[in-house]
Amino acid sequence: MKRLNVCIIAVLVLIFTATPVMAHPRQDFGIESYIFNLIDSDEYFPFPAPAPYRYVRSLYARDIGVDSFMHINEIFYSNGRFFITNGASIVVLDDDFNLVAEITGIHYGGSFQDFVTLDGIFVASNGDIYVAEPMAGRIVHLDAEFNLIRTLGRPEGIPMSETLSYQPTKVVVDDNGRIYVISNNVFEGIIELNPDGSFNRYFGVINVRYTVMDLFWRQIRTPAQRMRMALWLPTNFTNLALDPYGFVFATVSDADTDEAVRKLNARGENILRRPTDNHHVGDMEFNTFGLGIPTGPSVITHIHVTDFGVYYILDRTRNRVFAYDEDGHTLFAFGGQGTREGLTRIVTGMAVSENLLVKADRGSQSLEVFALTSYGEDLLAAVRHQYNADWNTAAWYWSRVLDINPHFQYAHLGLGRWFYRNGYFEQAAWHFQRAQNVVYFNMAYTRTRGEFFERNFNIIVIGLAVAISGLIAINIVKKVKTRKGVAA
Repeated sequence: MKRLNVCIIAVLVLIFTATPVMAHPRQDFGIESYIFNLIDSDEYFPFPAPAPYRYVRSLYARDIGVDSFMHINEIFYSNGRFFITNGASIVVLDDDFNLVAEITGIHYGGSFQDFVTLDGIFVASNGDIYVAEPMAGRIVHLDAEFNLIRTLGRPEGIPMSETLSYQPTKVVVDDNGRIYVISNNVFEGIIELNPDGSFNRYFGVINVRYTVMDLFWRQIRTPAQRMRMALWLPTNFTNLALDPYGFVFATVSDADTDEAVRKLNARGENILRRPTDNHHVGDMEFNTFGLGIPTGPSVITHIHVTDFGVYYILDRTRNRVFAYDEDGHTLFAFGGQGTREGLTRIVTGMAVSENLLVKADRGSQSLEVFALTSYGEDLLAAVRHQYNADWNTAAWYWSRVLDINPHFQYAHLGLGRWFYRNGYFEQAAWHFQRAQNVVYFNMAYTRTRGEFFERNFNIIVIGLAVAISGLIAINIVKKVKTRKGVAA
């Protein structure tokens, strides 16, 4: 009993003398965001960075006023409106995500035709709407008031087997009326159509990739085995976008290529610039195995190009958004895969407005809305002013970016350029060194040495004259002493 009483007393003492402990509130670490910094001449390393966008809200079908987002697909932003292909309808929203219209079909041939499943959608500069309807084998062309202008079926003159169905999935149209189409069953490249819808050419052909071992095994197989082998087909494109100058940006489905995004000139050649040969779009470091986590390289499925050279891409592997300037420098990477706020599950579309980024998430049957942070605003403003050759304003924004993210090498490069242009070569060399840019650093350092000699020219000349005079005097004294010694 004594032992029991002692134990009870000890427990009571612990209860009444224990320090109250408050439960720690749930931590919100936000959305993963990072940049790539150069750590060697050609090696990049992911480095944490402030988030350029913050999660705002998720919008579901009931919030918009439509039946379902179960088959939500592409999304396109133009002139204050979001255009969404949602199964067999087009949903149009304003900037505040209020429903403007829902188009479920067209009046064609004297009757109303319901849409079949829709895919890519594009709004031209004149407001005309082009939407791909793969299973109907056509592109539907509407005016800004959603009235039918025409339907573009299988292009006349296209060199494509009659046994293969024509299934356009993505479409963009330039200011000259040329129509660029990605289609299922077409591996020769992007289909370029004349303004009247007739076939013009295959554009931006992707060459077949194969290894020496592929050739070896193919040679030793019998003809029957070769026939049973999978066809060697080029990788297909996944999506399209146009920049203000009419250049076509295209994404490629091949995860192993270092040209997953291409900027095509009139000859179909890739002219996309990169800061180094080792730099490519998407994640440069990734898991190759793991349980319950995304593995493997980035697969790019969506792209958006701004009017100041920045292009956004979406990585399907991790639902991550990357942004680059016109020279290929990484501006930011953010997002991820999951069910927590700010993460997404199955992204089928992406649109970017002035201050918002919206993802169409079929996995959650929602629109995921993100707004620019102050850091993102300053970063994009710096790039925009730099693109427009407004160097002074760009430098001011670069300094604001570095106040928040002092390890951002590209911001150091931007500010270093301003110092160099204005003759502050020492400050420029300091920023170029932190930007790990050898070329610009050598230029600035050379000018720094030249400036030093220019500033101290008189002192250097006088010092050399004094030194030479001193050497001459010493030699004369030595000769005099030598002659006296000989004479003695």
